[in-house]
Order: sequence, then C-alpha cells, then structure tokens
Amino acid sequence: MELLLTDEQTLLRDSAATFAERRGGAAGLRALRTADAKIDRGLWREAAEAGWLAILADESAGGLGLGLTELCLVTQELGKKLIPLPVGAVAATAAAIGDADTVTRIVAGDRIVLPALAEGPRMLGDEAPGTAASPDTTLSGSKHGVPYAGDANGFLVSASAGGSALLYLVDTADISIETAPTMDGAVAGRLVFDGTAARPACGPNEAPAALARLLDAMHLAAAAELLGIMEGAHAIALDYLKVREQFGKPIGAFQALQHRAVDSLAAIEMCRSLIYQAASAIDARGSTPGLASAAMSLAARNAMTVTKTAIQMHGGIGFTDEHDIGLYLKRAMTLTATYGNAGLHRKRYAESAA
Repeated sequence: MELLLTDEQTLLRDSAATFAERRGGAAGLRALRTADAKIDRGLWREAAEAGWLAILADESAGGLGLGLTELCLVTQELGKKLIPLPVGAVAATAAAIGDADTVTRIVAGDRIVLPALAEGPRMLGDEAPGTAASPDTTLSGSKHGVPYAGDANGFLVSASAGGSALLYLVDTADISIETAPTMDGAVAGRLVFDGTAARPACGPNEAPAALARLLDAMHLAAAAELLGIMEGAHAIALDYLKVREQFGKPIGAFQALQHRAVDSLAAIEMCRSLIYQAASAIDARGSTPGLASAAMSLAARNAMTVTKTAIQMHGGIGFTDEHDIGLYLKRAMTLTATYGNAGLHRKRYAESAA
C-alpha cells in the first residue's frame, strides 16, 4: 500500500525517521538491561521538543490537535529502529486528560504520565474496572502490566464509581509499584492502590468517550510500532540474504528463501494498509473499537511471524544473543504482551462487530 500523505505528514514522518536513525538501534535496547532508569530522559526531552507527545492533545493545552495517522507515522519509525520510548501511550494519555496544566507539562516532557487500565494479563482495559473509587476520591485495587512503571511521574487510572468507569490521575509517590523485567530489557509494573489519593482526570460525562479514544490510540500506536519492527527485521534479513553465501552463491538466490521473503513483505503490507485505514476512519468518525483491535490483532500476529522468519533466515547466528535480529522478536513479544495479543484483540473485534 502506498500512503498518500500531506506535506505536513511527510515532514513529520521524515523527522521521526531521522531521529530514529540517529538515536536508535540495538545498542540502546541492549543498554536497558543494566540501566536503572528505563526511560532515557534526554531522549524523552528530544521526543517532546519534536512535538510527538503533543500530537493528539488539544491546542488550548499546548497540543497540536492532529490525529492518529500522524501518531502512527511517528511510532512506526521508532519501532523500526527499536527506540524504547512509550511515545504512543503518553501522547494518547495527554489527549484523555481534561486538566490543561497537566497536559501542558506532559507534552513539554516535564512529566511522564502513563495509562494504567488493565487489571490482569488477559485484559485490555475496556472491561468494567475492579479498581474502585470512593466518594472521597481515593482508589482501592490494582492495575497490571504498566510499561516503564518505575520511571513514570504519575498514572492515568480507570476506576469504577457510581456504576461507571471514570478516569483518575494518581502520583507515583502515593502508590506501591511492583516491577518485573520484560523480554526487551525494560520493566512492567503492577500498581497497588490502598486508599490512594486521586483526582479526576476529566468530568464524569466526558470519561467514557475519553477512555474509548485512549484505548483506540494506544492500540493503533502499538500496532504501528509493531509494523516498524517488522520492517526493520525484514530489511536486516534481506541484507543478510544478499551477503551470506552457500554452495558458491548468495542464499537469497534460493527460491525457498525468496518465497519466505515475499510472504513477510505481504504480511507487512497488509498490516500497513489496515493500520492506516483504521487510523483515517477513526480520525474521521470518532472512536471505533473494532477497527483499532482489528489492526492490533493483525499486527500482533504478523509481527511474530515476520520476526521469527527473519531469525530463521539468519540460520544459527540468528538465535544467538549477540546478533541484533533477535531483539526485534523480543521487542515484538513485549509490545504484544503489554497491549494485547492477537487472540485478545480478535475477541474484542468480534464483540464490537456483533
């Protein structure tokens, strides 16, 4: 699929590609394994200065007021070069918060606020929250699988109040966080609330629509990042097919490997088409959970297939930790575990279609 982009979208994509080429790569992802902080604040500041955190936020709060297509263009380029920053999740969070001062600090890069919606490993965050908000605006319960939880300044939490799912802002200092390492070297956290002070992120009437938009943006941004991961892994595999020789000629000359490469390219292009059609449709018509989950389901499935194929094309060296190609699979596994695998999103798509 050839995307028909405006001049502004092309500039945005190209700036993200330049940034990713300059600051990305396997070395940065490897460094996460021993780093105390999983978010490089210098890199985060550069992302904020580029305007990526402000893409979806309202212009009155310092945002750009753009759409999901623009956000996906950025996260796709970040995925291609394995840059481990939660740009999509934070940009989506900024758009869901009604307090202009908080949004301004988020889009400026001064404060990292991450969404905390899921309460179990097989949940996507759109279920009725088990976390409860009391009349005095304190929270009780827990949230599961929050990426980079130890580096956040606060969280956007969904909780039940008066029979409805509302959104609350919680400071990191007020909660207990249990972290565990992820496949790509970062961490995921479990947040525990026990009479934790919170404040409404938006009005009760706006919360359902804000939560729906937040989920759409999170899932589509993650799908676009998986698309970039597929593209990066496929490009490395193609380069290897051209230089690795067997029986006196490059292994890319063998028809079996050519067929595998074409299958990977077809999988990538199908994802690209669905992701950007979904982004365009949601930007035009508003929240459409089925489209976001359809895109994420296909991206989650195809990312695993394409990255595994890229490893297999490298032969034995592809299975070693020293080779960069395995990092693409690990990053894909982490994203699908964080934002929902193919099966979960197929189920969500089927339910919305019914």
